[in-house]
Amino acid sequence: MATNTRKPVAMVTGGGSGIGRATAVRFAELGYSCVVADIDEQSAKETLGMLQTPGIAVQVDVTMATSVEAMVTAAVQRFGRIDCAFNSAGIMVSYAKIADQQEEEFDRVMGINAKGVWLCLKYEIAQMLQQEPVVSNPARWADKPDVCRFRGVRGSIVNASSIAGLGGYHYNSPYCASKWAVLGITQTAAVEYAKDGIRVNAVCPAATDTPMLNRFKEKCPPALRSAAGAKKYPFGRIAAPEEIAEAVCWLCSDACPFTTGEHLKIAGGM
Repeated sequence: MATNTRKPVAMVTGGGSGIGRATAVRFAELGYSCVVADIDEQSAKETLGMLQTPGIAVQVDVTMATSVEAMVTAAVQRFGRIDCAFNSAGIMVSYAKIADQQEEEFDRVMGINAKGVWLCLKYEIAQMLQQEPVVSNPARWADKPDVCRFRGVRGSIVNASSIAGLGGYHYNSPYCASKWAVLGITQTAAVEYAKDGIRVNAVCPAATDTPMLNRFKEKCPPALRSAAGAKKYPFGRIAAPEEIAEAVCWLCSDACPFTTGEHLKIAGGM
């Protein structure tokens, strides 16, 4: 077991825009080296240019095991280990009621949003299991030898779910199904690997000011547009991606060593 005297390493999928980009930037502000991964390599490189710490940009298709494995390998070859991961890559497609929804679109959303998270976990956890547990501040926990941080942590992972993973939404069955699935995968991974020093949690944001939300507004039926509007939230606005990033980084931090298998709803009072 080692004391953490080096720069920690964070990996972010979907890091080329939106919440993923904001989280990579925040990790870098907190001193992490960053692996920015996205299916759009150019957007990942643009995010990389915003970071204050060393990093790499990696092209990844989260629906392909070989691509995800290559992403993890690239991270380890560059930085030696992965301390934290945010599995943020995700999509929304067309908006229709279940009877009118296309099967291929259901498969595509589930492939990226649910299977993609599962594949990322599979290879991230496999790597973390090989890593030596790290104690970030032994003196802080010296009188509590059973506390998680004193025993050492191999890694912390956060998955992107949604408030759509907590309830039903009209015209959105594939997306809702995928985000409910993320919560089940998160809780299963958490109980399977807690004793190995790996924490797994999820965030469930409401409407957030991202390119994906803008695409949603353009394509969704008029009756749904109000669901993404500012007026429905007590604050009178929607979330900024930086606000979700703060929550992700907190879940990955030493501040919550007993937190695993949880989902954090970030919905502005909704």
